[in-house]
Parts: sequence; structure tokens; C-alpha cells
Amino acid sequence: MAAWRQKQWKYKNTTPKILKKEECITGLSASRLMQTAGNYIRASSKYMVFNIDGHGGGCLGVLPLSTTGHISSNLPLIYAHGNFVSDFGFSPHDDSLLATTSFDNHIKLWRLPDVPVLTAPSAPESEFPELPRRGDALSWNPLVSSLMYVVAGNLLRLYDVRTTTKMFEFDDQEEVIQGACWSLDGSHIVTSSKDLLVRLFDPRANSSAALQSCPGHEVVNDSRIIYVNDNRIITTGFCTDRSRRAMIYDTRNLSGALDNVDFDSSHGILVPLFDQDTNMLYAYGRGDNNVRFMESTSKPPYLVQAACDLLKAQVKGACLVPKTAVDVMKGEVNRLLVLSKDSVVPVPYIIPRRSYAEFHSDVFPDTYSGEPGCDVDAWLTGAAPQIVKVSLDPAKSGKKSDPVEAKAIKVEAQPVAHKTAVSNSNGTSGDAPTPAKPVEFKPKAVAKVAKPVVATSNVSPVSQVEKEDHSTQTTPVKHREPSTQDASARQSQLFKFSVKTSKFRHLKGTPLHKSHRIENIRNLSNRVPGESNGFAANPERCAITLKGPAGLVSVLELENVGKLEDTPLPALSHGVPVCDFKWDPFNNSRLATGTESGAVFLWEIPEGGLEGVVEEPVKKILAHNDKIYSLEFHPLASDVLASSAQDFQVKVWDLQTETSLTLEGHSSPILAMAWSSNGIYLATYSKDSIIRIYEPRASTSPIREGKGPSGGRSGRIVWVLNDSFVAVSGFDRNSERCLQLFDPEDLSVGVASVELNNAPSLLIPYYDADSHTIFLTAKGDTIVQAYEVTSDAPYFQVLSSFHASNQHQALAFLPKKCCDVANIEFAKAYRLTQTMIEPISFTVPRVRSEFFQDDLFPDTSVTWEASSTSSEWFSGIDKQAKVLSLFPEGMTKLSEAPPEKVKERKYEKFDAATYKTAAQKRDELVNAVTANLDKHEDPLPQDLQEGVDSDEWSDED
Repeated sequence: MAAWRQKQWKYKNTTPKILKKEECITGLSASRLMQTAGNYIRASSKYMVFNIDGHGGGCLGVLPLSTTGHISSNLPLIYAHGNFVSDFGFSPHDDSLLATTSFDNHIKLWRLPDVPVLTAPSAPESEFPELPRRGDALSWNPLVSSLMYVVAGNLLRLYDVRTTTKMFEFDDQEEVIQGACWSLDGSHIVTSSKDLLVRLFDPRANSSAALQSCPGHEVVNDSRIIYVNDNRIITTGFCTDRSRRAMIYDTRNLSGALDNVDFDSSHGILVPLFDQDTNMLYAYGRGDNNVRFMESTSKPPYLVQAACDLLKAQVKGACLVPKTAVDVMKGEVNRLLVLSKDSVVPVPYIIPRRSYAEFHSDVFPDTYSGEPGCDVDAWLTGAAPQIVKVSLDPAKSGKKSDPVEAKAIKVEAQPVAHKTAVSNSNGTSGDAPTPAKPVEFKPKAVAKVAKPVVATSNVSPVSQVEKEDHSTQTTPVKHREPSTQDASARQSQLFKFSVKTSKFRHLKGTPLHKSHRIENIRNLSNRVPGESNGFAANPERCAITLKGPAGLVSVLELENVGKLEDTPLPALSHGVPVCDFKWDPFNNSRLATGTESGAVFLWEIPEGGLEGVVEEPVKKILAHNDKIYSLEFHPLASDVLASSAQDFQVKVWDLQTETSLTLEGHSSPILAMAWSSNGIYLATYSKDSIIRIYEPRASTSPIREGKGPSGGRSGRIVWVLNDSFVAVSGFDRNSERCLQLFDPEDLSVGVASVELNNAPSLLIPYYDADSHTIFLTAKGDTIVQAYEVTSDAPYFQVLSSFHASNQHQALAFLPKKCCDVANIEFAKAYRLTQTMIEPISFTVPRVRSEFFQDDLFPDTSVTWEASSTSSEWFSGIDKQAKVLSLFPEGMTKLSEAPPEKVKERKYEKFDAATYKTAAQKRDELVNAVTANLDKHEDPLPQDLQEGVDSDEWSDED
């Protein structure tokens, strides 16, 4: 035993190579992944696939394996499921076939392009019958083609992928399965469960019970299990003292653990990854910033830790790249792909050698070729899969070794012929539905050890490679340099994923000087209903709510800037709490307020502002029998007001005659409503997540309905792009804030969606029709996000954000006439904080700012003047808004400006005829200095002095 321990492991000094940032994949978003049994990232010899944020977790990012650089919005996405994708994996026999399962109880197969490109499939190749509960994990058989298991709660189902039918189901476990794994020969499955037991199953035995079982970890916390060489399995979990532990078992006698190895204390489960060619075992913890590297041995101590390597970012997930994809001519033994919150970091493990000019066969043994050892039918009859290995030596061109029969695990129970069973959704036996299109398996090329081509652009597509020969003979693998065709392919890929740049991309929000602020606001109320913005402003005044039982709304004159006196603010008193308030867009002195009593108050603010507390409105309308949710003035007709209330009704009022139209069809509270810009349609969004479109003068029932954001907590709706779309800000089913776009002509499916973050407050949208910009912010935020809405993909283009120095309560935007277009101000707003109101100017930086930027400021609609009266509108007369040019006098349009003068270059261009080297310039300088020196032909004074004769020198004195 002592002599065996002294034997040195040849991979002991293997070290990870830390790559530069440009060699990684950055610009991703994977910071809010849900806890699952999956690894969050998988790789084949062609592609990598990983979980990302957004879309409820139902999307996967997919990239060619050799991609590098910054990805950002160019990431190809697989819109896989309607809920979080819990696990996924590539077939070990087909690099382009991907299986996914999700919390939506579905299993799907996806076919990726055979040649790695920056594209993603839009539809699955096939779908499996729905699971009885959410899918937790899946895994392909390592040697048998078309065989896969899926874990769903306490069930483990075996599927024939060719027909998507269930072959067998293991339901012996009462608790949730936390980890599962195939044996290396594909004959058995081991599981670790929440009931603290480790079980061994034989899928070909005529029983759903486990062949063997034994106690596992001591606590019910999460656990993982993996097969290693020599019929051993390793489980990772936790001890009673919360430290992480690995336990080693022998499947030939599964009576108890052979040994335990304890690690540090942490909340993240250790996820093991094993390479059977080298006996390397890697383990990472979710949330850790290191990866452990160990040797798995067949004798005690079973696990020998070699190193614990630190990474630059916290690990979300990791996977091993197939052995045929590593660069053996650089000493790369293995390569990990590490997924962090914003990047994928390749971590190659390099074994040190004096020279890498030759192939080192002692550290690169023949590896599994990826060819199936047998098919499902032969495997069910008890056939042992044939393992076909391939050399990693590029000089041998992928030469296969002789097939080796996989060693079967010796267990007490003898496997018998398997009886195929197919279960219907009700649990009874029957024929499962066969998909119209059978799954086509394409064999892998067994030698892919050529050095990957790395692109130098931000988005690094993979160069086009020659199509694989799917015959029995493997094509030689040659290392080659990128060709002209490769360069053109990269350019075409970049062009394909180019995104139109917005003119407002670099918008800048700037708070005006403090001399423009209104400060020392006191007694501001924070208990504003979620259906109200809580702040309203027009070019002259703003309205805010104050604390108190009387429903106080204070109106402040915007011209009275500075610090307010320490006296009660002038206010409008309602006697009951105020739910919402809006300014009349055509009358800066008129304010409409809605209260909990169901009444609408109309107020006229006198010139110079309020003095004291005003209790009598100009008009009071008993609009509803329950409290009012929101108010919306008509965008074109005067004296037309829409109100929604808790009685699930929307009423459109003629404020002159105090008559109304009642819109019906709501069965839950109405969260928001919005008029179209032409004033013909009214859109609503309610708590049942339904979007409804009304044409009030034509019908009291909705003319179209559709499902909006599924969160149902709160929301806002706004018309965009000249009423071509409606945008809804709300929450998805995971309570993440989102912005979704819908076509009002077809609300059955959303056009686009942007997942933002999971903050609790609602993002309130403010839309600028001229620039097609949506500003988003929420109560308690310090950031105002901005998106430009476009009529084609990607529909939402991210613009620069405005970051405030402190939290705000709300924003209120002013009409376009208030913008200083001479200073390229395209939007202006007032920001309400807890103690002050400050103006915010949104501008666009331009080089030639002395000209009128007519490309940014088209003719604008006059939204501050009514186009028609209420009687005209109710009688069916529609009038368009007036159009006003924003071109100021005394300026020149940019489109008519003279051409910009070419700036003189400080240095002339290089000219080979006149170029001088540094030595030439030095010689010229020396010659010039020498030429300027005065030449003296007369003797120097010291030369004219008479010297001393030699005989005059005498030592005698």
C-alpha cells in the first residue's frame, strides 16, 4: 500500500490557464437563475448552450464553441419553453441534437445547424408527451443511441427518443430525486434522493424497484451523484455541521460508503464533473469563485485533491468540453466552460511539457469516439454496447481503435428482457402519440482536434468548416489557417446580426441648476394607489398629494422656484382620500381628481396659484359607485374624460353635459387605460392580465382581447408608433418587471418582450411620440431607463439611462413645446423626490450643435390644443391634431448646413519617398550643427606662447 501511494499521478501538475477578457464571452445576463438540478451550461464539440435571464427563464443562449468577445444583444436565443428551462443536454452521439426540459412539464428536442453558425432554431424538432409534474433533470445514455431518462419530482422516466415514447418509469422513491446518473457503460442508473438513500436501478430489469440501496448523506439538503471508474460512484452533499462532503461507494456492494471526504462550509452544493480518460474529477460550488481539481483512485484515499484554483467571478454553472474538441497540441488535457453572471469563461487545463511540437500519447489516451455502441432494441435484449475509441493524435487522422465490449456491473439481481410500457396522461397503459416527424440522428465525426479558429471581432462567429462525412470512414483532420472564404463568412455573419443604431442611443439626462428647483416640500404622502402616478405637471403647475385624512392635493406654481416657507402648503381638500388626478391637456388651470367615494372633482386653479385650502370644486360628478382607479383625458377632444373604478366599469364622460358611455367586459380590477393618439380607441389592462381594446362610440364591449404580462400585480399600458402597437409595463410570472409589445390587431401573441429586473415597484412608462422613446422609472428608483421602439426586430433598442443622485417618487413629462430644441433638448420632465421638485433635461449630444437638428425634431403634433369639442367627438366626428414645426427662427437646418470643413492633419500621411529613418535624421542634425560652426584658420593664443627649453629643466636648484 505504501508503494502504491508513492506512485506519482501523471496529471498532478496540470494547471488552469487564465484567459484574457477578449478570449472569453462577455455581455451576457445570467444573474437571476432559479435553483435546479441542472448545470446551467452544456457543450458539444460544436456548440455551447446556457441559461440566461429574461423571458421567464424559458430561453437558452446558443453559440458556436469557438466564439469569443462581447455578445450583448447579438446573442442567438432558443425560445424553448414557457417557464424556466431546468436542464438540457446534447446527445453524445450527435453534436447538433439538444434535449430540454422545463418547469412547464414539457420535454423538447432541438436540431441545431450541422455547421456551427450564429443562429438558433425557431421551432423544436419534436415534443414529448407532457410530464405529470415539472421536469427537473435529463441525461442521454452514454453508449446507447436514442435513449434518455428524465427526472420529474420522485419519478424517473426512460424514453425512446426516436418515437418520443415512454419506455419505463421508476416510481419506487417517495421523495424528490436530487441527483441521477448513468453508469459509464450505460447499463444502470444511480440516484440520490431527499429520503437520504442512494439507489441503483437496472432499466432492463422487469421491476421498478431498486436493485440495491444504502444510506446517503445525513441531511435532506441538495445532493449530486456521479459515476467514476472501477464501478464506483461519488455523491456530494452536506453534513449535519453544514460542511460539504463527498461520499464514495462501490456499486458491486452498495451497503455503505467506502469513505468520506469533507470540504469547507458553504450554501452551494458541490457539483462534480468527471473525465474517465484521465480520472480527473472537477467540483465547483454554485456561488463559489474556485474550482477543485482531484484525482479519483481505486484505492484509499479514493479522492486526492490536486489543487483549488481561484477564478475571477462567481460560478453559476460549469461543464466539460468533449475530449475531441480540446487542443492537444498545446497540452490541453481538459477544458471547462464556466458560466458566471455576465460571461462564459473557458478554463483550459494544461499539462506542462518541455515542448508541444509532438503529440504526447502518454497523457492523451484514446478517447470515446461518440459512435453509439448499439441501438435501443439491441440494448433491451441484453446486448453489451461496443465502445469505439479514437486517437487524439492529429497525425493519425482520427483512426479508430478496435471496438471494446463495455464491462457490465456485477450485481446480485440478473437483468432480464425489458418489457416496454407506454403510459397515457391518465397513467394507464396505451400507445403514446408518435410525432409526425421522427427524430433523425446524425452520426458524429470522431476526430475534431483541429485548433479552433478564433475571430477578433466583438461578436466572434465561427469560420465555416467543411461538412462532415457521415460515412463509416472518418475524414482526415487537418490544421488550417483561415482562408478568404472564412473571412467572407465572418463578414456575412456580422452583417446578418448587425443592429440599427438609434439616433437617441447616447441621450443624456441632466438635472438643471438648483436655482430651478422647488425645495423644502414637506408632508408629502407616500400612500398613493398603484394605479396612480402620484405626480402630475403641465407647463405652469404641478400637483402632489399630501398626508392627511382629508385627501389633500397641493398645487405648486413651477415659476415659484426656491425654498418653500415652513408653512402648510396650499391644497385642494376632498374630504376623502384621492386615488388619481390628471391635468386637462388643453387647460393648464384645470385639474381632475378621482376619490375613493367614486366622485370626480373638477378644479380651476386661479392665476398666481392657490392661497390656503380650497374645499369647493368647480364641478363634482358622481361617476361610480365604488372608488376610482384612474382618470384619462381625451388626447384631441376637449371635455372628454375616461374613468375606471373598482366596480369593473370604464366610463367615458362628456364633462359639459355630465353624461357618459359605460364600457363593459371587465371581470377584475382595471389597472391602467390609455387613449390612442387619434382618440378613436381606448386600451385597458386589468388584473386578470387581459388587454382589451375598445372603440367606445361603436360598442360598449371590447373589440379585441388578449393575454398580457402574466404577473397581474400592477401594470401600465401605452400606445406607440402611431397606434401601430401597444406597450404594456408589468410583471411576469416570476415577478420580474417586464415591458411587452403587442399588435392591437392581434393580441393573441406578444410581438416582443424585455425582461428588466425583479424590483417590487412598477415601472411607469412615458412615451415621446416624435422620438419613439419610452422612458421607464418607478417609485423608489434612481434610474430612468429608456428604449426606442421600432416597427421591426428587435423592437426595443436600449438607450442610455439617466442616473439620479437620490431616489424619486415619480416623474412627469411636459409637452414638446416646452423643449429647448436649439440646445437639442427632445424631452423635459420634472422629478419629484421626498423633499423637492427638480427639472430634468434630456438631450442628444451632437457635433454640429449650432444647427437645428431636423433629423431629430420632425413636425410635432399640437397636443396642448383641442382639435374638436366633446359634442363633436360623441357625434362621431374625428379631427386630426394640428402639426407644428419646431424649427426656431435664426437657425439653419442641419440638412441645409454647408459641408463641414476638413480639419488639417497635424501630421502628413506616410510617403515612402520622403520617409527618413531615425539614423538619417540624426546624421542630418549633426551635419547642420557642424556647418554652422565658425572655422578659425588663425593659430590659437596658446599656440603662440613661447615654451621652455629642455636644458632649462634641472633638478639642481
